[in-house]
Amino acid sequence: MCFSASASFISSSILVTIGTVSMVKSQTTPQKVLAGMPLLFAAQQFCEGFVWLSVKDHGFMGVRYPAMYSFLIMAQVGWPLFIPLCVFLVEKHNGRKKLLRYFLLSGIVTGIYFAWCLIRFDAHIAVSPYHIQYDLDFPLSKRWFYGIIYFIPAMLPTFISSIRRMNVLGALLLCSYLISRFCYKDYIVSVWCFFGALSSITALFVILQLVKEDTIVKLNEPGIITK
Repeated sequence: MCFSASASFISSSILVTIGTVSMVKSQTTPQKVLAGMPLLFAAQQFCEGFVWLSVKDHGFMGVRYPAMYSFLIMAQVGWPLFIPLCVFLVEKHNGRKKLLRYFLLSGIVTGIYFAWCLIRFDAHIAVSPYHIQYDLDFPLSKRWFYGIIYFIPAMLPTFISSIRRMNVLGALLLCSYLISRFCYKDYIVSVWCFFGALSSITALFVILQLVKEDTIVKLNEPGIITK
């Protein structure tokens, strides 16, 4: 697949549309938080679009580092925090919700760690014709378990959720990660975020499922008369 500024901006536009529809369809605060997932991915892709422009056009050089760090903050800090938070908020099964608290805690710790790394260590980009490589000289980045630190809060909660369509989101994120890891190893941050952004479209279908289930529960409540 060809990655470019156009790909980033087009995916951002699609995700803004999906996120807006998700917000309109959502009926509770937890659902609205989940509806923010496509919107945050849209912002992330929008930022990377400007990273691409700064590479292709020297007139955009001034926005390179603000756009790059905005992208990395969302990629490295935001998602390990936001994904377990979304899953925790919409979960209704008490036992699973208790377990998800630990993943939310791990997401907070992971987010703090990556935030510290972004503040303490330099980040650079290297560009091939169709990919951006983010060079992050973080502690532990060369160790085999480095990816697991990110994987635990950013993906596992979706598989623990009792919501079937949330499991689908998790499967899409996992497939995206594996494709990025084995096919685009040197560009995994950029490529996985691109595929992950498209996977976040599933959030709309999760919300539609939750709204339907809530409607059924309300209709079955005593005193509700249906024709």
